[in-house]
Amino acid sequence: MTLRPAFLVLLLTAASIVELKAAPFSTDFSVSGLVPVTWASDSPTLSHLGLDILFGFEYASPISVPLRLEAGYINVTHSGISPSGELYRGWEGGRFALLSGYSFAPFPVGTLGNLGFSLLAGGALTAADYTGTALAYAYPSFILEPRLALTFRGLRSRNLEQGPWLALPIELMFRSGNHTLSPGLSLGWSYHITESR
Repeated sequence: MTLRPAFLVLLLTAASIVELKAAPFSTDFSVSGLVPVTWASDSPTLSHLGLDILFGFEYASPISVPLRLEAGYINVTHSGISPSGELYRGWEGGRFALLSGYSFAPFPVGTLGNLGFSLLAGGALTAADYTGTALAYAYPSFILEPRLALTFRGLRSRNLEQGPWLALPIELMFRSGNHTLSPGLSLGWSYHITESR
């Protein structure tokens, strides 16, 4: 006798839900300052300024491999002007990302709390429009993000921990014939829901 595919999917989903309830996860919000640099094959390399506001949901697996979902808003100004008078338009839009990586074991920082380091990588999809126009488009990107996170001891409740984090995201965007490399500095605040004690 063979298992029907629908039954197998249902069984795996139920097992995942049971595991999720037993494992810690966190939610967070962050603001990033960005310095994107755009280039094209027949155009100059020019820099922008930008802002990213994100909300995240992160599942911390028992084997230190987090799974992170992000949704947010990005706004980038038009670039500087080249000596020949060229520039790249600014853009704004909604961004969705899926990241994973490795979280190293946190270590104590005196009586303040615990400091952890994680290295994440993944992809994003952004739906945007050029500033001041009705021209809409979408673009994919790759992300690499090292992060330091501090969990305060004094703000811990029975199964909720919280604290700030600092990250240095680097995103490579593939935008309608242009490429943009966007390093940034992110400041965030996380709420970690842990197993009940």
